[in-house]
Amino acid sequence: MGRKLMALAERDILVLEDDILLGQLLCNMIRMYRIGLPHLSLSEVDACQMMRERDFHICFLGLRLRTGVCERAVALANAKRIPTLLMADAEGLEPLSIQPQRGLVVQKPASEEMIRDAAAALLMQEAVR
Repeated sequence: MGRKLMALAERDILVLEDDILLGQLLCNMIRMYRIGLPHLSLSEVDACQMMRERDFHICFLGLRLRTGVCERAVALANAKRIPTLLMADAEGLEPLSIQPQRGLVVQKPASEEMIRDAAAALLMQEAVR
């Protein structure tokens, strides 16, 4: 752990969720627990553009979007080596042909504690790399 640990406010977190209320709830939770600075995207196209323009420390990705599953976002997060918290519904990851390389899956509906603990676990894994 020779690297200096980053201040929480300096962590940029991408939140991809096409349900605006759920997306805002996730962003509020990220701020409340001081996990980092959330950046909300309501579409996979916008999320991918945001990943190309900014270095995110973690991505929260809703698996199922109105336009389908978030395969392009997962592929880009993998290519950029961004830890990913994938929020899956009851059907799980079956429709996803590509899996997050550095990630965890949380089953929806998930409690704030489950999401917070999964994010903390991902960030801790990255801190020791």
